[in-house]
Amino acid sequence: MSLASIRQLATLNQHSKIAGARFTSTTAESTQAEKTQQETATAIPSWNAYFDLRKKRRMYEMVACVPSAIAPTIGSIAYFSQLEIDPFTTFFGMDPVMASALATVGAGVGGFMFGPIIGNGLFKAMNSKISPAMDARDKAFFERIKANRADARLNSIRNPVPDYYGEKIQSVADYRSWLRKQREHYRKGVFGGKSDGLEDD
Repeated sequence: MSLASIRQLATLNQHSKIAGARFTSTTAESTQAEKTQQETATAIPSWNAYFDLRKKRRMYEMVACVPSAIAPTIGSIAYFSQLEIDPFTTFFGMDPVMASALATVGAGVGGFMFGPIIGNGLFKAMNSKISPAMDARDKAFFERIKANRADARLNSIRNPVPDYYGEKIQSVADYRSWLRKQREHYRKGVFGGKSDGLEDD
């Protein structure tokens, strides 16, 4: 066997190994995706079940806003009340009392905005078994919203995009209604009114 033939065989063997590795990697990724889908379907069997959990998570986030706003507000009040303030000193050009009041309000607002993060973390801790499935459903739901929502470029004062992020959707029926509104927004933006040739998904 000539040297050229040996080199050709070695090259073919190398290409075969690379193709085999790619096939194995693709197969493994596909298997992992199917496994994730099966686990999600088992933990959260339907979209209505997902929306029920979504409402429950939202409740956790809203409830958590209360203590997360109250705690820093009380802490700020306690701090500024024991602080000796020179009435002739200004903070950023403001009266000390006014500055401390604004700082207290700012602490409360900051805590309120941080509340949903605490609530979401608490929800995941209390529902750790379904947390991965919930994340998978969140991702799938967002992909559906992104694929079906109306083009933001058609937005106007007279024709605003209805619920662009799908935050008001709380059931499958709400989702179908949301789809109809997106189609109607598209028709108004493109045709200037209703058009009968387009159907809902």
